[in-house]
Amino acid sequence: MSFAEIFTVVVPVFLLILVGYGTGRRALFDAGGAQALRELTMQLALPAALLLSIWQTPRHVLVEQLPLVGLLAFGFLAVYAVLLGVLRLAARRPLRRAALFALACVQPQYAFMGTSILGGLFGTAEAAVPIAVAGIIVNVVLDPVVLILLGLPGHPEPRTVTAGAAAPARQPVLATVGGSAPEAAAKPAPAEAGAPGPRPSVLHTVGHALREPFCWGPVLGLVLSVAGVGVPEVAGSALSLLAGAASATALLYVGVSVARIGRPALSPAVWAVSLTSVVLLPLLVYGTGLLLTSGAVAAQAALILAFPVSPVPLMFAARHGSAEDVRTVGSAVVLSLLLSFVTLPLLIELVG
Repeated sequence: MSFAEIFTVVVPVFLLILVGYGTGRRALFDAGGAQALRELTMQLALPAALLLSIWQTPRHVLVEQLPLVGLLAFGFLAVYAVLLGVLRLAARRPLRRAALFALACVQPQYAFMGTSILGGLFGTAEAAVPIAVAGIIVNVVLDPVVLILLGLPGHPEPRTVTAGAAAPARQPVLATVGGSAPEAAAKPAPAEAGAPGPRPSVLHTVGHALREPFCWGPVLGLVLSVAGVGVPEVAGSALSLLAGAASATALLYVGVSVARIGRPALSPAVWAVSLTSVVLLPLLVYGTGLLLTSGAVAAQAALILAFPVSPVPLMFAARHGSAEDVRTVGSAVVLSLLLSFVTLPLLIELVG
Protein backbone atom coordinates (compact mmCIF):
# COMPACT_ATOMS: atom_id res chain seq x y z
CA MET A 1 0.00 0.00 0.00
CA SER A 2 1.41 3.38 -1.02
CA PHE A 3 1.79 6.26 1.42
CA ALA A 4 -0.88 8.19 -0.48
CA GLU A 5 -3.33 5.32 -0.02
CA ILE A 6 -2.48 5.14 3.68
CA PHE A 7 -3.23 8.81 4.13
CA THR A 8 -6.59 8.42 2.40
CA VAL A 9 -7.47 6.01 5.23
CA VAL A 10 -5.86 7.86 8.16
CA VAL A 11 -6.49 11.55 7.40
CA PRO A 12 -10.33 11.37 7.29
CA VAL A 13 -10.24 9.70 10.72
CA PHE A 14 -8.24 12.55 12.23
CA LEU A 15 -10.37 15.15 10.47
CA LEU A 16 -13.47 13.73 12.11
CA ILE A 17 -11.69 13.66 15.48
CA LEU A 18 -10.82 17.32 14.86
CA VAL A 19 -14.48 18.07 14.22
CA GLY A 20 -15.32 16.41 17.53
CA TYR A 21 -12.59 18.43 19.23
CA GLY A 22 -14.01 21.64 17.79
CA THR A 23 -17.51 20.84 18.99
CA GLY A 24 -16.10 20.03 22.41
CA ARG A 25 -14.20 23.33 22.60
CA ARG A 26 -17.31 25.25 21.55
CA ALA A 27 -19.38 23.30 24.11
CA LEU A 28 -21.82 22.13 21.45
CA PHE A 29 -21.77 18.82 23.33
CA ASP A 30 -22.11 19.11 27.09
CA ALA A 31 -21.28 16.20 29.39
CA GLY A 32 -24.65 14.61 28.67
CA GLY A 33 -24.21 14.94 24.90
CA ALA A 34 -20.73 13.42 25.00
CA GLN A 35 -22.04 10.57 27.12
CA ALA A 36 -24.82 10.01 24.58
CA LEU A 37 -22.23 9.71 21.79
CA ARG A 38 -20.33 7.14 23.80
CA GLU A 39 -23.41 5.13 24.70
CA LEU A 40 -24.65 5.12 21.09
CA THR A 41 -21.28 3.78 19.97
CA MET A 42 -20.52 1.27 22.71
CA GLN A 43 -24.00 0.04 23.60
CA LEU A 44 -25.54 -0.10 20.12
CA ALA A 45 -23.59 0.72 16.96
CA LEU A 46 -20.23 -0.97 17.56
CA PRO A 47 -21.66 -4.15 19.13
CA ALA A 48 -23.99 -4.44 16.13
CA ALA A 49 -21.06 -4.05 13.73
CA LEU A 50 -18.96 -6.68 15.53
CA LEU A 51 -21.87 -9.09 15.93
CA LEU A 52 -22.75 -8.92 12.24
CA SER A 53 -19.16 -9.13 10.97
CA ILE A 54 -18.23 -12.13 13.12
CA TRP A 55 -21.56 -13.85 12.45
CA GLN A 56 -20.88 -13.60 8.72
CA THR A 57 -17.33 -14.95 9.08
CA PRO A 58 -16.95 -18.66 8.18
CA ARG A 59 -15.95 -21.05 10.97
CA HIS A 60 -12.59 -21.97 9.47
CA VAL A 61 -11.58 -18.31 9.32
CA LEU A 62 -12.35 -17.87 13.03
CA VAL A 63 -10.29 -20.94 13.95
CA GLU A 64 -7.36 -19.44 12.05
CA GLN A 65 -7.42 -16.44 14.44
CA LEU A 66 -5.99 -18.35 17.42
CA PRO A 67 -2.43 -17.03 16.80
CA LEU A 68 -3.88 -13.51 16.86
CA VAL A 69 -5.49 -14.20 20.24
CA GLY A 70 -2.15 -15.33 21.66
CA LEU A 71 -0.26 -12.36 20.24
CA LEU A 72 -2.78 -9.84 21.57
CA ALA A 73 -2.70 -11.55 24.98
CA PHE A 74 1.09 -11.14 24.93
CA GLY A 75 0.80 -7.45 24.00
CA PHE A 76 -1.81 -6.61 26.62
CA LEU A 77 -1.08 -8.95 29.52
CA ALA A 78 2.56 -10.07 29.38
CA VAL A 79 3.90 -6.63 28.49
CA TYR A 80 1.72 -5.07 31.21
CA ALA A 81 3.22 -7.46 33.77
CA VAL A 82 6.78 -6.60 32.67
CA LEU A 83 6.15 -2.84 32.74
CA LEU A 84 4.51 -3.12 36.16
CA GLY A 85 7.56 -4.98 37.48
CA VAL A 86 10.01 -2.47 35.99
CA LEU A 87 8.13 0.55 37.35
CA ARG A 88 7.64 -1.03 40.77
CA LEU A 89 11.01 -2.68 41.34
CA ALA A 90 13.51 -0.80 39.18
CA ALA A 91 11.97 2.70 39.12
CA ARG A 92 10.67 2.37 42.72
CA ARG A 93 7.24 3.76 41.87
CA PRO A 94 4.37 3.21 44.34
CA LEU A 95 2.16 0.27 43.40
CA ARG A 96 -0.85 2.36 42.37
CA ARG A 97 1.22 4.69 40.20
CA ALA A 98 3.08 1.76 38.61
CA ALA A 99 -0.24 -0.01 37.87
CA LEU A 100 -1.74 3.14 36.31
CA PHE A 101 1.28 4.07 34.18
CA ALA A 102 1.75 0.49 32.95
CA LEU A 103 -1.94 0.37 31.97
CA ALA A 104 -1.64 3.67 30.10
CA CYS A 105 1.26 2.19 28.11
CA VAL A 106 -0.64 -0.90 26.93
CA GLN A 107 -4.35 0.05 26.68
CA PRO A 108 -5.13 1.88 23.40
CA GLN A 109 -8.32 3.30 21.89
CA TYR A 110 -8.63 0.26 19.63
CA ALA A 111 -12.41 0.28 19.32
CA PHE A 112 -13.11 3.95 18.73
CA MET A 113 -10.39 4.48 16.11
CA GLY A 114 -9.80 0.89 15.02
CA THR A 115 -13.19 0.46 13.36
CA SER A 116 -12.41 3.14 10.79
CA ILE A 117 -8.67 2.60 10.25
CA LEU A 118 -8.52 -1.20 10.40
CA GLY A 119 -11.72 -1.44 8.39
CA GLY A 120 -10.18 0.74 5.71
CA LEU A 121 -7.01 -1.35 5.63
CA PHE A 122 -8.28 -4.93 6.01
CA GLY A 123 -12.02 -4.69 5.36
CA THR A 124 -14.82 -4.51 7.91
CA ALA A 125 -15.08 -8.26 8.50
CA GLU A 126 -11.32 -8.73 8.94
CA ALA A 127 -11.12 -5.76 11.34
CA ALA A 128 -13.98 -7.01 13.53
CA VAL A 129 -12.13 -10.06 14.85
CA PRO A 130 -9.03 -8.35 16.34
CA ILE A 131 -11.18 -5.57 17.83
CA ALA A 132 -13.49 -8.12 19.45
CA VAL A 133 -10.57 -10.20 20.77
CA ALA A 134 -8.90 -7.10 22.19
CA GLY A 135 -12.14 -6.06 23.87
CA ILE A 136 -12.56 -9.40 25.63
CA ILE A 137 -8.92 -9.55 26.81
CA VAL A 138 -8.93 -5.98 28.11
CA ASN A 139 -12.38 -5.83 29.69
CA VAL A 140 -12.55 -9.32 31.14
CA VAL A 141 -8.91 -9.78 32.21
CA LEU A 142 -6.67 -6.69 32.13
CA ASP A 143 -8.91 -3.99 33.63
CA PRO A 144 -10.20 -6.20 36.46
CA VAL A 145 -6.60 -7.13 37.38
CA VAL A 146 -5.62 -3.44 37.45
CA LEU A 147 -8.62 -2.59 39.62
CA ILE A 148 -7.57 -5.28 42.08
CA LEU A 149 -4.03 -3.84 42.21
CA LEU A 150 -5.41 -0.36 42.75
CA GLY A 151 -7.53 -1.66 45.61
CA LEU A 152 -4.58 -3.16 47.49
CA PRO A 153 -3.48 -1.36 50.67
CA GLY A 154 -1.05 1.46 50.03
CA HIS A 155 -0.21 5.05 50.81
CA PRO A 156 -1.49 7.25 47.97
CA GLU A 157 -0.55 10.89 47.79
CA PRO A 158 -3.18 13.34 49.04
CA ARG A 159 -5.45 14.26 46.19
CA THR A 160 -6.77 17.69 45.36
CA VAL A 161 -9.40 18.51 42.79
CA THR A 162 -7.84 20.20 39.79
CA ALA A 163 -9.44 21.75 36.75
CA GLY A 164 -10.57 19.09 34.32
CA ALA A 165 -9.30 16.28 36.55
CA ALA A 166 -11.78 15.61 39.32
CA ALA A 167 -12.72 12.38 40.98
CA PRO A 168 -15.54 10.58 39.23
CA ALA A 169 -19.00 10.05 40.56
CA ARG A 170 -19.60 6.76 42.30
CA GLN A 171 -20.79 4.30 39.69
CA PRO A 172 -19.87 0.84 38.39
CA VAL A 173 -16.13 1.13 37.92
CA LEU A 174 -15.76 -1.12 34.89
CA ALA A 175 -18.10 0.66 32.48
CA THR A 176 -15.00 1.13 30.35
CA VAL A 177 -15.46 -1.07 27.32
CA GLY A 178 -13.78 -0.44 24.02
CA GLY A 179 -10.75 1.53 25.06
CA SER A 180 -12.55 4.57 26.41
CA ALA A 181 -14.15 5.68 29.61
CA PRO A 182 -17.59 6.86 30.58
CA GLU A 183 -18.06 10.60 30.57
CA ALA A 184 -18.78 10.49 34.29
CA ALA A 185 -15.05 9.96 34.76
CA ALA A 186 -14.53 13.65 34.09
CA LYS A 187 -17.32 14.87 36.38
CA PRO A 188 -16.52 16.18 39.82
CA ALA A 189 -18.02 14.44 42.81
CA PRO A 190 -17.52 14.74 46.54
CA ALA A 191 -14.61 12.62 47.75
CA GLU A 192 -12.41 12.44 50.79
CA ALA A 193 -8.97 13.80 50.06
CA GLY A 194 -6.47 11.00 49.68
CA ALA A 195 -9.08 8.26 50.09
CA PRO A 196 -8.94 5.61 47.39
CA GLY A 197 -12.10 4.17 45.92
CA PRO A 198 -13.55 1.01 47.44
CA ARG A 199 -11.77 -2.19 46.54
CA PRO A 200 -13.64 -3.84 43.66
CA SER A 201 -14.90 -7.40 43.75
CA VAL A 202 -13.33 -9.64 41.12
CA LEU A 203 -16.63 -11.34 40.29
CA HIS A 204 -18.45 -8.01 40.19
CA THR A 205 -16.02 -6.35 37.79
CA VAL A 206 -15.79 -9.37 35.49
CA GLY A 207 -19.56 -9.85 35.56
CA HIS A 208 -20.11 -6.19 34.76
CA ALA A 209 -17.78 -6.43 31.76
CA LEU A 210 -19.53 -9.53 30.43
CA ARG A 211 -22.90 -7.76 30.59
CA GLU A 212 -21.67 -5.01 28.27
CA PRO A 213 -22.87 -5.39 24.64
CA PHE A 214 -19.30 -4.78 23.44
CA CYS A 215 -18.30 -8.07 25.12
CA TRP A 216 -21.31 -10.32 24.64
CA GLY A 217 -22.09 -9.11 21.10
CA PRO A 218 -18.94 -10.60 19.53
CA VAL A 219 -19.35 -13.76 21.64
CA LEU A 220 -22.90 -14.18 20.34
CA GLY A 221 -21.64 -13.68 16.79
CA LEU A 222 -18.95 -16.31 17.39
CA VAL A 223 -21.50 -18.82 18.71
CA LEU A 224 -23.84 -18.27 15.75
CA SER A 225 -20.98 -18.55 13.24
CA VAL A 226 -19.58 -21.76 14.78
CA ALA A 227 -23.10 -23.22 14.93
CA GLY A 228 -23.50 -22.55 11.21
CA VAL A 229 -26.54 -20.32 11.66
CA GLY A 230 -26.96 -18.05 8.65
CA VAL A 231 -27.76 -14.35 8.98
CA PRO A 232 -31.44 -13.71 8.18
CA GLU A 233 -31.83 -11.00 5.56
CA VAL A 234 -34.00 -8.79 7.75
CA ALA A 235 -31.65 -9.08 10.75
CA GLY A 236 -28.63 -8.43 8.54
CA SER A 237 -30.18 -5.28 7.08
CA ALA A 238 -31.18 -3.95 10.50
CA LEU A 239 -27.74 -4.62 12.01
CA SER A 240 -26.05 -3.02 8.99
CA LEU A 241 -28.06 0.19 9.43
CA LEU A 242 -27.18 0.34 13.12
CA ALA A 243 -23.52 -0.51 12.49
CA GLY A 244 -23.24 2.36 10.02
CA ALA A 245 -23.29 4.83 12.90
CA ALA A 246 -20.30 3.26 14.68
CA SER A 247 -17.36 4.96 12.99
CA ALA A 248 -18.65 8.54 12.93
CA THR A 249 -19.99 8.65 16.47
CA ALA A 250 -16.88 6.93 17.86
CA LEU A 251 -14.49 9.43 16.29
CA LEU A 252 -16.60 12.41 17.32
CA TYR A 253 -16.54 11.10 20.88
CA VAL A 254 -12.72 10.84 20.83
CA GLY A 255 -12.48 14.49 19.76
CA VAL A 256 -14.96 15.68 22.40
CA SER A 257 -13.11 13.70 25.10
CA VAL A 258 -9.75 15.24 24.17
CA ALA A 259 -11.28 18.72 24.28
CA ARG A 260 -12.46 18.04 27.83
CA ILE A 261 -8.99 16.91 28.96
CA GLY A 262 -7.29 20.13 27.85
CA ARG A 263 -3.67 21.04 27.07
CA PRO A 264 -1.09 18.33 27.85
CA ALA A 265 1.79 18.81 30.29
CA LEU A 266 4.90 17.59 28.44
CA SER A 267 6.84 16.00 31.29
CA PRO A 268 9.33 13.12 30.79
CA ALA A 269 6.75 10.68 32.21
CA VAL A 270 4.13 11.84 29.69
CA TRP A 271 6.57 11.40 26.80
CA ALA A 272 7.62 7.98 28.08
CA VAL A 273 4.03 6.70 28.34
CA SER A 274 3.02 8.18 24.98
CA LEU A 275 6.01 6.86 23.03
CA THR A 276 5.72 3.43 24.63
CA SER A 277 2.06 3.30 23.63
CA VAL A 278 2.25 4.40 20.00
CA VAL A 279 5.82 3.34 19.05
CA LEU A 280 7.61 0.83 21.28
CA LEU A 281 4.73 -1.52 22.11
CA PRO A 282 3.42 -1.97 18.54
CA LEU A 283 6.96 -2.50 17.22
CA LEU A 284 7.64 -5.09 19.95
CA VAL A 285 4.42 -6.96 19.18
CA TYR A 286 5.07 -6.79 15.43
CA GLY A 287 8.58 -8.19 15.81
CA THR A 288 7.34 -10.94 18.13
CA GLY A 289 4.56 -11.75 15.70
CA LEU A 290 6.97 -12.10 12.80
CA LEU A 291 9.00 -14.59 14.82
CA LEU A 292 6.06 -16.67 16.03
CA THR A 293 3.23 -16.23 13.50
CA SER A 294 2.61 -14.78 10.04
CA GLY A 295 3.16 -11.23 8.82
CA ALA A 296 -0.60 -10.66 8.48
CA VAL A 297 -1.30 -11.65 12.10
CA ALA A 298 1.65 -9.58 13.33
CA ALA A 299 0.36 -6.55 11.41
CA GLN A 300 -3.17 -6.82 12.82
CA ALA A 301 -1.96 -7.18 16.40
CA ALA A 302 0.56 -4.34 16.08
CA LEU A 303 -2.02 -1.95 14.65
CA ILE A 304 -4.53 -2.75 17.41
CA LEU A 305 -1.87 -1.71 19.94
CA ALA A 306 -0.68 1.34 17.97
CA PHE A 307 -3.67 3.58 18.73
CA PRO A 308 -3.41 6.41 21.27
CA VAL A 309 -3.67 5.93 25.03
CA SER A 310 -7.18 5.07 26.18
CA PRO A 311 -8.96 7.37 28.66
CA VAL A 312 -9.64 4.33 30.87
CA PRO A 313 -6.36 4.76 32.83
CA LEU A 314 -7.33 8.42 33.29
CA MET A 315 -10.61 7.36 34.90
CA PHE A 316 -8.76 4.93 37.17
CA ALA A 317 -6.25 7.65 38.08
CA ALA A 318 -9.03 10.07 39.00
CA ARG A 319 -10.58 7.45 41.27
CA HIS A 320 -7.51 5.82 42.83
CA GLY A 321 -4.46 7.99 42.12
CA SER A 322 -3.08 11.41 42.97
CA ALA A 323 -3.55 14.74 41.22
CA GLU A 324 -0.13 14.25 39.62
CA ASP A 325 -1.19 10.85 38.27
CA VAL A 326 -4.30 12.41 36.72
CA ARG A 327 -2.26 15.16 35.04
CA THR A 328 0.30 12.67 33.70
CA VAL A 329 -2.16 10.13 32.31
CA GLY A 330 -4.51 12.78 30.91
CA SER A 331 -1.61 14.50 29.16
CA ALA A 332 -0.49 11.15 27.72
CA VAL A 333 -3.96 10.64 26.22
CA VAL A 334 -3.69 13.95 24.36
CA LEU A 335 -0.01 13.71 23.38
CA SER A 336 -0.33 10.13 22.11
CA LEU A 337 -3.26 11.18 19.93
CA LEU A 338 -1.16 13.96 18.40
CA LEU A 339 1.81 11.64 17.90
CA SER A 340 -0.34 8.94 16.31
CA PHE A 341 -1.11 11.22 13.37
CA VAL A 342 2.52 10.59 12.36
CA THR A 343 3.24 7.19 13.91
CA LEU A 344 0.15 5.38 12.58
CA PRO A 345 0.87 6.04 8.88
CA LEU A 346 4.54 5.12 9.39
CA LEU A 347 3.61 1.88 11.16
CA ILE A 348 1.06 1.01 8.47
CA GLU A 349 3.76 1.57 5.87
CA LEU A 350 6.16 -0.65 7.84
CA VAL A 351 3.77 -3.58 8.27
CA GLY A 352 2.57 -3.33 4.68
